[in-house]
Formats: sequence, C-alpha cells, structure tokens
Amino acid sequence: MRARSTGKKVDAQVEVSLAEAETRGACLHSYSELVHKDLRRRRKLGQVVEPLPGLYARKEYWEGLNPEERAMHKIRGLSRLRPGWVLCGPSAALVLGASVSWSCLDPIEAVSPCGRGSLLGGKVRGRYASEVDAYGVYSDGIWTTSPLRTALDCARRLAFRDAVGVVDSLMVKGLFSKEELLSYLGGLPGGFRGAAQARWVAAFADERSGSGGESVARAAMWELGFSAPELQVRFEDPVDGSEYFVDFLWRLPDGRVLVGELDGGEKYVNPKMTGGKSALEVMRDERRRESRVTASCDAVVRFSPADVADNWKFSQLLDAFGVPRDHEPLVVVEPPDADPPTEEVPLEAYGI
Repeated sequence: MRARSTGKKVDAQVEVSLAEAETRGACLHSYSELVHKDLRRRRKLGQVVEPLPGLYARKEYWEGLNPEERAMHKIRGLSRLRPGWVLCGPSAALVLGASVSWSCLDPIEAVSPCGRGSLLGGKVRGRYASEVDAYGVYSDGIWTTSPLRTALDCARRLAFRDAVGVVDSLMVKGLFSKEELLSYLGGLPGGFRGAAQARWVAAFADERSGSGGESVARAAMWELGFSAPELQVRFEDPVDGSEYFVDFLWRLPDGRVLVGELDGGEKYVNPKMTGGKSALEVMRDERRRESRVTASCDAVVRFSPADVADNWKFSQLLDAFGVPRDHEPLVVVEPPDADPPTEEVPLEAYGI
C-alpha cells in the first residue's frame, strides 16, 4: 500500500515538474532516481520522449515545437543536467540570440577540454578549445563561449550562407562590431584551422542586415555572381510621407533602380509580426507598401526562402529582373533535370 502511495506521489511530482519545465521552455532532467524511473516508464509507454540522455519532454508537447524551439529546450535542460558545460558554435550562437539556420542546430555543441568528438553517448558534439578560448559568458542561465569566439567557430565551420547569417545577427545584436571581429581574427596564431574562411565571412558580414533570412539571401546572391546590393534603403511614401525600408537595392548604370524583397508566410500569421492584424489586413498593407515603393523604383523582385535555396531558380529570377553581375559564380549553377514539386521553406528555417 505504501509503495502505491509513493508511486502516486512521484507521478504527481513528475507531472508538476514537466509542466514547470514547459513553462521554462526546457526539457526536464531526471533529478532523482525515483523521477528517473517514472520518466523511463513513461517513455516506454510513449508518453514522453528523451531528446538527450536524461532529458525528457511530453511527446505531444515536443511534437508541436519547431527545430529552434527543440534546440533551446535541450540546451536549457542541459544547463541543469550539466551546469558547468560551456556551449559553443551554433548552439552558443542560438543562446546569444543569433539567427541560426535550422540545419545547423543539431547536434548540440559544447566545449570539451580533451577534444573528444562526442559527449552524452554521442548525442552532444564535443569541440576542443583552450582554456583561454573557452572563456565563457553567462547568458539566460547558460554558459557559452564569448560572442567573438562563437562567431569564429561558426564562420570557420558552417557553410558560407549559414555563417553569414550568424555573424550578421551577432553584430545586429550589438555583441561586437565588424572592426572588433576583424581585429580578433587578425590576432589568431598562424595555421589556425579555418581562419581564412572565417576572415572571408567577416569581411562580407554587414550589421545592416534586416534578418537572418536576408543575410542568407545576400550571401546566396554573392555566391551566384551578382553584385552586392545596398541594404535597408529608405523610401518615402509619395502620398503621406511615411518611411519604408527595402531589403535590397541595386542602382544600375543606365539609371534604373531595382528593389529586392525577401518574402515569406510568417509575417501574415506570426502575432509578433502582425501587430494584431488579420492575414488579409497584413496582405493589403503589404500591397499598398509595394505600390508606393514602385513609385520610386523601376521594379521590385520578390523571392522566398525556397527560391533562395534553389540556386538555379534564384539565379534565373534575379537575371530576369536585370540584377547586375560583377563576378563569376562561386558555386555550380545547373538547371534541374526535372521540375519536382517544391515546398515553401518557412522563414524560421533561416533563423528569422
């Protein structure tokens, strides 16, 4: 009878703990043997999932999270399971508020003094860093490498487009300036692995970028051979004098002005972006804005994250509108053998 009473008490305790973890946006760590046994039982019944060893979440709740939310839940849980760990790379960038492409979020990365390639049974990637390099900062209850070290690790390891998205957004957050980053990279010892690529990313980075998706698009334009656009250019509404800022702008030798706008569906449905308006109202405002912008330019080329991700399609689109080129493409651009159906890539996938 006593065992049954104890079981009910633990069961109720786990329910409360799971709810509290969800409120914190974290996975629950198994903080006692009794709780651990109850969570393992729930996992066998399919009631909870175990994204990392010792970290749990309700299955239904977990399935409703996007990859960025899942990463942060694991990271917050990990900060309690392993409070002394210092996160690095894309994991640290995410904690610091950077725009990180979803494809870069897994696995979680943490500093490993001995340089081992895996931690927690291979579920966390260990990265070597010296004691000085791994000097961490405490952010949101989590230890991370410094912003500059985080930028270095992302710039030297991630694909160019993803790296630009991270570095741009760290600068937009005010965590360092471009000059500080270049100085930091310039002080690296000779032969530092990936230093040349990191300097390339830093030289291209721009704190005027309006979002991670725009950074990825700008990097894609460069890889495809197109001229660097002006960013966040101000336009004045010819009707009421209000201000508009466009994502990209090119001034052509013949005097024409082209505007580029990254488009996506989130701004029509995300409450943080709609300002309480319906999707229809947001769409009407967007059309009105574009009609006013076209009064001061020659054409507006709109593209989605899915367009940006397709080198051939994006290249063809920019060419069709006359976006200028000033160098050879840095990536292979070949027409597809067929036209398979494409799915819209959500803006969140680019860390927006």
